[in-house]
Amino acid sequence: MKSFLKSFFASYLGSCLGIATLAIFPVLILCVIVSLAIFETASRKSVPVQKGTFLVIDISRGFSDHPTFSAYNRNDTVLLQGRGSYGLLDTLLAVSEAKNDSNISGILLSGTACYAGIPTLEELRKSLTDFRKSGKPVFAYLPTPTLNDYFLASAASKVWIHPLSELPLNGLCSEGIYLKKALEKIGIGIQIVKVGKFKTAVEPLVAETMSAEDRSQREAILHTQWNKIIEGIARSRNLSPERINEISRREGLIDAPTAIAQHFVDASCYKDEMIDLVTSAGDFDCLVGSFRQIDLADYLEQTKIVSTPELNAAPENLENQIAVVYAEGEIVDGYGDISEVGGERLAEIIRGLRGDGNVRAIVLRVNSPGGSVFASEQIRRELKLAAQNIPVVVSMGDVAASGGYWISTPAQRIFVDDTTITGSIGVFGVLPNFESLGNKIGISTASVTNTELAELGTLRRPQTPRELAVFQKSVDKIYERFTTLVAESRKLPQEKVKAIAEGRVWDGLAAKRLGLADEIGGLSAAINYTRKILNLPHVNLQQYPGPVNPYQEIADAITDSGSTPVILANQMLGIKNSPAGTLSREFTELWKKLRALNDPNCVYARLPWDFPTDDR
Repeated sequence: MKSFLKSFFASYLGSCLGIATLAIFPVLILCVIVSLAIFETASRKSVPVQKGTFLVIDISRGFSDHPTFSAYNRNDTVLLQGRGSYGLLDTLLAVSEAKNDSNISGILLSGTACYAGIPTLEELRKSLTDFRKSGKPVFAYLPTPTLNDYFLASAASKVWIHPLSELPLNGLCSEGIYLKKALEKIGIGIQIVKVGKFKTAVEPLVAETMSAEDRSQREAILHTQWNKIIEGIARSRNLSPERINEISRREGLIDAPTAIAQHFVDASCYKDEMIDLVTSAGDFDCLVGSFRQIDLADYLEQTKIVSTPELNAAPENLENQIAVVYAEGEIVDGYGDISEVGGERLAEIIRGLRGDGNVRAIVLRVNSPGGSVFASEQIRRELKLAAQNIPVVVSMGDVAASGGYWISTPAQRIFVDDTTITGSIGVFGVLPNFESLGNKIGISTASVTNTELAELGTLRRPQTPRELAVFQKSVDKIYERFTTLVAESRKLPQEKVKAIAEGRVWDGLAAKRLGLADEIGGLSAAINYTRKILNLPHVNLQQYPGPVNPYQEIADAITDSGSTPVILANQMLGIKNSPAGTLSREFTELWKKLRALNDPNCVYARLPWDFPTDDR
């Protein structure tokens, strides 16, 4: 009996301690988060900008449309997962500020695998070229450069690479993966309804190879992008485009000695040698044992261009605002996640802005391949209402196609880069069924209906010709709606719009020529145009969604009754950099693509392919 009681009380005590630990654990984590948030914010804001300082831009962080301290930029921002991408507008403002900052001696670009598209990189190149007019140098050190890295870095005063690195000038590639046979083998049937012979987004599901139409539009986009890259490099490095093309065809990958001899770069050096070179142009900092420097994110804090908010801080509401609103990612129904444009979420933001007397204009930055028609229409409607009272200007980034173009139609002015991927005015619907799969694994189905169309959209069998006709009629109506929106907003004849639509993808130069855009220019050009038409003594730029504290999502998770210590641990200590993490990301990306097909009517205005915008 004594042994039993001893065991009982030991188990009871252990259980109590376990429960207490589970109860206290989230509180302890919250305390750690708050402490880290306070420490990081304070340390960043306390970094001094002294004479002889170099502004360091780590291009491996990449560039996102969203603000630097936003939960919506491209990289993870949670604890050990990294600090996220630099915001494009933040970077442009910081480079402009540094140009006139007497404490900044120059800029250093460093890193590899820059995540950004050609239009984004072109706008950054222009800002670096303008910075150099101050007489200050821009240095670039590329340990293992990609083509995108070099395109950006070629705008620098000096370009250095590692002695063992190779410069990739082997051209551009756009690949397609076709799943028709694989889906047939596993028993998944796919039926398609669409409008537009160039609306090839559905080809991977129903074709075995690339169609002539898809090949022609991909070739046109690659041609424009390659010319932009070559012309930019040639102009910055004082080389001829013909010479670069010749070396590209002959060599592909150029080793360091050849890159120096052909004047693509200025020198090869190890990191310690790079540090000495930069130190000689700036000043030595004995505290870090290197040249005096400040990271771009810290410089943003110091100059108050953008700041990390405190935990649970209310958003600022400035007077005379130009609201810069970001639509970056796949357009999905509902709120979406941080890499998506949730129709409901963005519509709510715009609804709030048009009811805010402090907002004098909206600049919508679109970087989206499109997606859900229903979500796109939610966003368009709110922008149309806003445009009745205030100017609405659109800046198209790397891609603003299909649904991305749909939401741009209320704009009074559309800005594009030469290489912006846009157009893709077309509509499609995907109708999967699992009849063959069910037969293979021994599952059969049956149904009872009271009308011929009661099973419209069922997954248990293929759609009948009558059912397909219903879906086709719906898609035809939406296509008519799409082309009408474009015709009315761009003041073009409906016949011309239909002639240039058909789901065809265009680059920015073609879009301007065809009347789908108004001006060639980036985000800065769109903002400057908006400033001009407002004609106010002073305006404030406010970004939406704005910056957030990087620890906010964990603090929110802890206060969420559905969170557990295990979930929180996974959030903080993810397997991002392991092989398992790589595999996990691949499956996550696939799942996100499938989940994004959530339009309530199963109809989509989406770019035909995931065009490469980076080299990873």
